[in-house]
Amino acid sequence: MNAPRKFDMQWLLDAVFAPTSHDVFAILHDTPYGEHVDNAAWEERRAMAADWHAQISAIADRQGFSVLPLVSFPAVAGVNADLPATADMGGSEVAFSEILNQATVVLAMMEVSVTGPLIQYGRAKGSAAEFRVASMPMANRSMEDTCYLADPDELVAEGETIRSAVAKAEAIEVTFSTGDVCTFDIRHRTVEVDNGYLHPDKQGFPVINLPSGEVFVVPYEGERDGDPSRTHGVIPAAGENGDVARFVVEANRIIDVRGDGPRAVGLREDMALDSTRRNVAEIAFGYNRKARVTGVFIEDEKAGFHWGYGRSEFLGGTVAPKDFSSPETVLHVDLPYAKECPITVSADLIEASGARTAILRDGDYVL
Repeated sequence: MNAPRKFDMQWLLDAVFAPTSHDVFAILHDTPYGEHVDNAAWEERRAMAADWHAQISAIADRQGFSVLPLVSFPAVAGVNADLPATADMGGSEVAFSEILNQATVVLAMMEVSVTGPLIQYGRAKGSAAEFRVASMPMANRSMEDTCYLADPDELVAEGETIRSAVAKAEAIEVTFSTGDVCTFDIRHRTVEVDNGYLHPDKQGFPVINLPSGEVFVVPYEGERDGDPSRTHGVIPAAGENGDVARFVVEANRIIDVRGDGPRAVGLREDMALDSTRRNVAEIAFGYNRKARVTGVFIEDEKAGFHWGYGRSEFLGGTVAPKDFSSPETVLHVDLPYAKECPITVSADLIEASGARTAILRDGDYVL
């Protein structure tokens, strides 16, 4: 299905969701709360959510599916923290569980991502025909002209090429453009793909990001007795004005953050709030050809390599909200390293035999 040159909501619905008369859409957005201060992009996103709600409602009237009133709720404490008990739906306070029980398709246009809890809810429902989610943290209008226009057939085909290659490996060695190296242990894990396909017959994860286009896996976290994780090395993180912090990783745990600049200071403060945040929770290969590096993580990560720390159970790992010291310190944070980012990567897939396959060189795919 070729993508249009300009954004078209009808095309997006048909290509990504293939709605049927059984479907009930819910469009969600969050609102400023607590330490989350409003900003122009967030205000524009709330307007975008209302506009998408109106467009999808008009299409629903023609095609015969349903749309719930627009849903909003206060932003959660941290990225991928659990959902609140209630939300506003069309001006009425409603239990969140009731909203999700009514919905079969959810579009979540968040300032603070809730992908994790929505994945867990989708898993509990059991099938994409009953519940599927497009998580859209940091969505903005510019994406309508870039990454939302990725060809769905290309996303499926290229995703399978990358997924099948990564699935043969037991480790991934990543060399950063700073010269730092980290080896990620992916034994005992299933490699997954977010290929933008969210039809009712979707198998596996009933959740995608929108924009889509990444192959991801949780590194082995050492949960098996007598078999420690082999993830180890140094991972740089870019700050402003050339500032670089360095995560030091042993046995899949961040044991130190080195550096004297503001980036390192801020990351050390984040880690000090809850030691569970030190878990290396994800590595991923973004491959959306329409994605651009703009400083918005949800698009940046679809343009190349990224990794994440913190919560992992919603992606196939073992670290869950119960492992954190409080609900307020739960998070999962992704850091992108696409070709146009300040730091980029080369990466090799390493099989049990020791055989190596190059997958990235200086940010470009070489498979």
